[in-house]
Amino acid sequence: MKIPLFRPAASAEPMATRLAQALAAVLRSGTYILGPQVQALEARLSTLLHGRETVAVGSGSEALLLAFKSLGIGSAGGGDALDEVLMPTYTFVACAEAVLGAGARPVFVDSAPDDFLPTLAHFRNARTPRTRAILAVGLFGDPSGLPELAAYCRDEKLLLVEDVAQCLGARASDGTAAGNAGTWGDAAAMSFYPTKTLGAAGDAGALAFRDPLHAGKARLLRNHGYHDGQHHCLGHNSRMDELQACLLNAALDDFPAHIARRRAIAARYLSAWADLPIRLPPDSPGHAWNYFVIRLPGPRERETFAARLATSGIATRIYYEQPLHRHEALQPWHGNGALPHSETLAGCSLALPLYPMLDDEEIEYIIGAVRQAAATGA
Repeated sequence: MKIPLFRPAASAEPMATRLAQALAAVLRSGTYILGPQVQALEARLSTLLHGRETVAVGSGSEALLLAFKSLGIGSAGGGDALDEVLMPTYTFVACAEAVLGAGARPVFVDSAPDDFLPTLAHFRNARTPRTRAILAVGLFGDPSGLPELAAYCRDEKLLLVEDVAQCLGARASDGTAAGNAGTWGDAAAMSFYPTKTLGAAGDAGALAFRDPLHAGKARLLRNHGYHDGQHHCLGHNSRMDELQACLLNAALDDFPAHIARRRAIAARYLSAWADLPIRLPPDSPGHAWNYFVIRLPGPRERETFAARLATSGIATRIYYEQPLHRHEALQPWHGNGALPHSETLAGCSLALPLYPMLDDEEIEYIIGAVRQAAATGA
């Protein structure tokens, strides 16, 4: 049996036929950019995010950049070139690129000793008088740190940007109230890259804002600052096309069921592997399970474990090979200081297949292959 790390729902029936018909209608319409499909998508995402005004853009990377610029963080957004944004070092490079693209400075924060996410104490200790904002990343689908971080930012008058690329559909709770990921901060950036919990057939993204004024600025920035015959500011070409919006509208129909399926598969994995000598991800309430990432004792054990699964036809992937502060392109903003927990995690993490299109036979095959690989000695 061959099981890829990811299999898009749009490639399988009956969705493939339904999408082909919907996309053909868009092609016949002659409207391909920022049309009715985009407007419908923005409205539906706003409903998902408790009424927050939503702006569709061309990619998740653009969503992050426009979030900072719309909030006035960094010199490109009307802020200061010395504005600092605290952000996890264990995440994708687009997060740092967006901070730098906005004309601000990233400050990399280490992961917790036993988790991929930083603790509030890590963010607090990294803060300086130049800190303007915190970027919270719901890594792998886990939103559990959002409520505490949101409360801290409110108390300290800091802006909070949520990167919900991997946790759209997740829910977080502070014990008294619960909310969807994307509704705790001042802005939220979404990616609809095909492997995300809500995936397009290419690049697409969106933003959601607490303040509609910030959404208005993002609408200008995504389309070269243009409105009513005038370029009111200098912006970007960050527009979403109608074909991707059409596909995402179709995917939203199945979104609740797909999130439920992800959670059901994760529950089966967690139960089946609880006794194995591998570190399983925490079963955080409201987790969206974009990726299921285990930890092995070290790089050698990870390589051996992945090779055993590959022999069984099961694909795996490392998220992420290095934390951001260890990459050559970003070292000028960090120097050579160690962030030891993230560096350790980068040497032992391994993602296993988890997505709604896995059938029960494949799930049982994965469960058995992982048990066999672990029993052989990791």
